[in-house]
Amino acid sequence: MSLELTGAILGIGVLAALGAYFVGIAAVYERLSAAQRRAHLGWFLLGLSLAGLGFIPSPLLLGPAYRFTVNMAQFVLLTGLVAPLLLMGLPGPFFDPLTRSGPGKSVGFHLTRPIPAYLIANLVFFAWHTPILFELSSRNVGLWALKQFLFLSAAMLAWWPVLSPTPVWPRLSDPGQVLYLFFLAMPTTLLGALFTFPDTRIYNPTALGFEVCAPSSLEDQRLAGLFMWVPGAMIYLGALTMVFFRWFGREEA
Repeated sequence: MSLELTGAILGIGVLAALGAYFVGIAAVYERLSAAQRRAHLGWFLLGLSLAGLGFIPSPLLLGPAYRFTVNMAQFVLLTGLVAPLLLMGLPGPFFDPLTRSGPGKSVGFHLTRPIPAYLIANLVFFAWHTPILFELSSRNVGLWALKQFLFLSAAMLAWWPVLSPTPVWPRLSDPGQVLYLFFLAMPTTLLGALFTFPDTRIYNPTALGFEVCAPSSLEDQRLAGLFMWVPGAMIYLGALTMVFFRWFGREEA
């Protein structure tokens, strides 16, 4: 995929997301204070800007030699930073059409509970890292882009028990968030270890044609694993620390 075509597709995606966001904001504009509108818009624009980096095919960023490392960095970016930023950018009234109806309210409530959200998100994460799906996505840019989109969507679901914008599908209590974030850090740690320690490449390079994201070398695989293991886990542990001190502060007060 050429840089020009990638830029065009990214541009269309960003414009579509912005258009949908502004339509939603217009519908609930009067229900938000000026400070709320600025805050939500700021978080959403920051998340959307970073999301663009997660949808640029890996070889176009640092070249083919480190495509797997870049792809894992994109995974950490989309799941650990973009997803919570986009959630923080969505005001609660956005979800009123869903939370008012019986089926939508019930389905949303059950999906966003911590255990279903955690299991569904990690099923998506680990399924796409199995050799068969990962190698397929490495040969096809469209399938790779779908994988990135599903990672982002699953991560937004995973972050919901911590950052829910609506009380109808509520957040966990502070102690619950601390425990949940601890477990949320485990998948990136596990995946990072799986990529760091083996002496051979996990994904079969002979099975790949045009390689979007498969490791170009054992060094590329190990570097990617270290990136997922350390910075990936630190995002969740940093969020855990902030929630813990917020909880501690409330207890002291």
